[in-house]
Amino acid sequence: MADLRRSLRLFDGLAMVVGIMVGSGIFRTPGLVAGQLGRPWLTFVAWVLGGALAFLGALCFAELATRHPQAGGKYVYVREAFGPRAGFVVGWVESVGMYTAAIAAIGVAAAEFLVRLTGWNTASIPWLGAGLVALFTAVNLIGVASGRWVQNFVTAAKVLALGGVVVIAFTRGSGAGWHGALADAPRGAAVWSALALASRSVIWSYYGYPDAAKIAEEVVDPGRTLPRVLLGGIAIVTALYLLLNAAFLHVLPLVQIAASNLVAADVATAIVGARAGAVVAGLALLVVLASLNGNIFVTPRVLFGLAREGLAPRALARVNRGGTPWVAMLVVGAVAVGLTATGTFEKLLGLAIAEVLVIDGLTVAALFPLRAREPRAPFSVPGYPAVPILFIGVYLVLFIWTAWGQSQSVLVALAVLAVAYGLSWGASGQVKRP
Repeated sequence: MADLRRSLRLFDGLAMVVGIMVGSGIFRTPGLVAGQLGRPWLTFVAWVLGGALAFLGALCFAELATRHPQAGGKYVYVREAFGPRAGFVVGWVESVGMYTAAIAAIGVAAAEFLVRLTGWNTASIPWLGAGLVALFTAVNLIGVASGRWVQNFVTAAKVLALGGVVVIAFTRGSGAGWHGALADAPRGAAVWSALALASRSVIWSYYGYPDAAKIAEEVVDPGRTLPRVLLGGIAIVTALYLLLNAAFLHVLPLVQIAASNLVAADVATAIVGARAGAVVAGLALLVVLASLNGNIFVTPRVLFGLAREGLAPRALARVNRGGTPWVAMLVVGAVAVGLTATGTFEKLLGLAIAEVLVIDGLTVAALFPLRAREPRAPFSVPGYPAVPILFIGVYLVLFIWTAWGQSQSVLVALAVLAVAYGLSWGASGQVKRP
């Protein structure tokens, strides 16, 4: 039976989680959030609430990951709580549906930044994005060491660089974005639906912390390390995001932020000039590539776990000399390349988040039967059961609001879930325990 080596320590885990979270979101989505909410204070509140929701989720996933520190993450917890068929659905939808859409969206965003940096034709964005996804798939095929080294380096570089953007913005800005509102800013009851739609972009920007669960089998001393990775990663990213959004509002008028798809570069251009804007565009590309690398690194671990337990073709459990589940890596890379070449950032984002709301809500619900069977765990959620109930309730409300405002994304997500459920009836009922 194939196994993955325990070689990832605290810094490696933090670099992976922070690297995945701080990606296309914080560069690509602040303009979308500002445009949907139309007021600076409401925009900032959305980012605060997003960090709080991510913290609740990280608490839940910290307990789940320490209960079952196995490759695959979410599907393992759902399988243990609700049975192999539910685990099959979650594992396949997450790896081949949700995360390939997320990887594709990140690839598109990276290509957008590359085009802005080089001045190439925008028509090349889908193919450039597909090429970047293929490139990082190849990097991670070499082995764990190469993927880990790339992740640690680019994550450290981008956190330091983004901190520099914050310092310069607060030093040179005038507070232009904190005053006034957009002409079409939502009012009354419309604020709630606007906040729900904006939450997709905010959740996307904070998302990535559950990915620590996918590499749990490769983490040294998971009972101690995984909670530190999850909660430490959330703390770092939340602080960075709030500082960055405050910095953006300190420099640019809200109307300019709402019209931008790369706010950080526009901030640098406003303060220092076009050359600085190009430097930040290069930084944005570096940041997004780190997120792309991290997502490609962790996602095949889900297919690996499924295959090892008889819920996917056995070939997907093959591991090369470098420690990479290489067949699963090729499958994830191929699907993501195809989506990148055919999708747009907004559509891919909508599909990914609709699936996140369903899959993560079900995964956190696994805590209840798991706790009922065994109350003790290496890490226990404080405030149980209020914390998981609150998390699931918020996700349910967001899903309903998303279905109201973006029905096409929700319908596609539900169709993917229905197909996976239909296929689960043909899956092996004899789950092999790792």
